[in-house]
Amino acid sequence: MLETDGAQQVEISRQNADNVQSSRLRSQVWNQFEIIAFLEQNRGPTRARCKHCQTELMCETKKGTSVLRNHLKSKACNHKRGATDPSSRTADATTIPRPVAAGNSSSRKRMRTGQESTHIAAGDLNGWNKEAFSERIQDITSQLQGKRDAITWLLKILGSESGVASSNHFQRTISDPRRRTSSLVQGKVYGRSQERGSIRTLIKEHKSTAGVTILPIVGIGGVGKTALAQLVYNDLALESQFDHKIWIWVSKDFDEMRLTREMLDCVSQETCDGICSFTKLQEVLEGHIKSKRVLLVLDDVWEDMDDGRWNKLLAPFNSGSANGNMIIMTTRKPSIAQTRGTIGAINLDGLKSDDFWLFFKACAFGDENYEEQASLSDLGQKIAQKLIGNPLASQTVGALLKNHLTVDHWSNILKTEAWKSLNHTGGIMASLKLSYDELPYHVQLCCSYCSIFPYNYGFNAEELVRLWISQGFVKRGHSSKSLEEIGRCYLTDLVNLGLFELVQS
Repeated sequence: MLETDGAQQVEISRQNADNVQSSRLRSQVWNQFEIIAFLEQNRGPTRARCKHCQTELMCETKKGTSVLRNHLKSKACNHKRGATDPSSRTADATTIPRPVAAGNSSSRKRMRTGQESTHIAAGDLNGWNKEAFSERIQDITSQLQGKRDAITWLLKILGSESGVASSNHFQRTISDPRRRTSSLVQGKVYGRSQERGSIRTLIKEHKSTAGVTILPIVGIGGVGKTALAQLVYNDLALESQFDHKIWIWVSKDFDEMRLTREMLDCVSQETCDGICSFTKLQEVLEGHIKSKRVLLVLDDVWEDMDDGRWNKLLAPFNSGSANGNMIIMTTRKPSIAQTRGTIGAINLDGLKSDDFWLFFKACAFGDENYEEQASLSDLGQKIAQKLIGNPLASQTVGALLKNHLTVDHWSNILKTEAWKSLNHTGGIMASLKLSYDELPYHVQLCCSYCSIFPYNYGFNAEELVRLWISQGFVKRGHSSKSLEEIGRCYLTDLVNLGLFELVQS
């Protein structure tokens, strides 16, 4: 045999060697077969027998090499080769080069198609244990999650005890695009008159209450929790009810030092940069709000911290001299509202259809009274119905629609639902991703698993929980609850965060 540029010149048959085109260059894959039939006048092979499994194959077409190569990759041949010839897994059967030279020897034309190795290890594939492999991945993931939690806990401790760390964190949060202030971004707030009236009544009723009253506002991302809190904070009818008003954006990092410093900035002109003791900061804050009524807004609370940290933060507002202090807390998590609220939470749903349509037109057209193009209004109504009253979703869509006020553009937005892209910074999907990122890893798995189902697929709650359990996503840990109960808790969390929509059948 003659090696030529990585391809072999193969003798098709010893008996007919003189009559065949012995100069034809073929892939080494032919070495694995015995040629048993030829075209007339020996112009080429038509049938070949696999040396490993004795299977006979037709190979008379131009794709004969591909036919033989695919056969070597087949499960049947792999199995036979692995059982009858163990050495083949590491010898010539494991490497099947692609042809690098082909054509008529007289024309001297060559075509280099590169060379690749296809590794066939039948014994390794047959011995692969999917269940053991999956368990190993879960073990490694659990270990990494534990290390991450430990590092996060340590960083929080360092942030609470170090004035320098807190100061650096304060500088970082100033530029966070999610940061909200007490100022209303829009000049007009649509709807929420009933909720605002309820909060007004509560504030007046608890004027003489000793200690502090904590009112949670709960809802999914983008539904308008912060806007409602801003509405109350800036309500002129409540101006005379408080001596001090404090607005604090909490976010995911519950840093007591940073939060206390910001509270002091709202009630005092003094600088406290030199104070590195949390206890000292608390004493200074208590001195400024002593015997005065304070409205404190804690916006965007994520962490369900322990009682000790929570009570320490609010100690100045709950001292013996406190008089009717009111804390409004916005959060996506019903669990936080339940554990921290002293009165029933206000649960925000989407805006009512009439209010939402006005808001939608203001976002898309720049004018809530827009009525010029009936065709666009009809498309707008269809799009608005898909947003289920969520103001942030309306802002996201409005930014896309107002670029081109044409039927084609709006129809395309309706068809593709482009507002669901994560490319829109600050949009509804980015807001929902924050909720997803906050979930424990095993609950994230449950949520991600559902992406394999068709769009808009309707799940039966009990069946979905059983599917999660069968996949090993539901973890009992040290809980005494059944897997079904724990799975239902997962589903409740996903619904509360807006990642699932509850539909009555």
